[in-house]
Amino acid sequence: MKAQNPPSWEMPMAEVKYQDPNGESALLKIDQGFRYAELESKERKFRLFFHRNRPLIKNIRIIDQNSDLEIARGRGGFFLGNARIEFIDGSVIKLDRKNFPNGYEITGPFGPLFLVKNHAFTPTKTYEENDFLAQAMFLFQRIRNTQNPPQEVIYHYNSITYSH
Repeated sequence: MKAQNPPSWEMPMAEVKYQDPNGESALLKIDQGFRYAELESKERKFRLFFHRNRPLIKNIRIIDQNSDLEIARGRGGFFLGNARIEFIDGSVIKLDRKNFPNGYEITGPFGPLFLVKNHAFTPTKTYEENDFLAQAMFLFQRIRNTQNPPQEVIYHYNSITYSH
């Protein structure tokens, strides 16, 4: 008898290549249905998604794929001015959003974290891994807001029927 090997198939995903804070390449793979994204940086892999697929700050979730632990979650919101991402190590990234006529800026503790100018993403420098993960989450959200899933992606929701 042979032991079962892990599956060798992968889901087709859109790929975004950019650099982590150390200048090394990172790869953000985005599900075709925009349900989640996987960030690969060095030997680490993270899964980024919104809890219950609701794109709000308080629904941000970041999971470490190697340990399967939730390492960050969003709290608060931009409307009340208490938007933040809390990490498992106790660090907190407080966020502020400034809107412009053709874009917006999300500011973190070290300055601009995510910047959209003239409807396009503008690269900004990150200093720590936590900033980098937060920036990747906002990049995923921007792609999700500006793109549509391909026609081949079909969602099937099971309906619950109730009879007396």
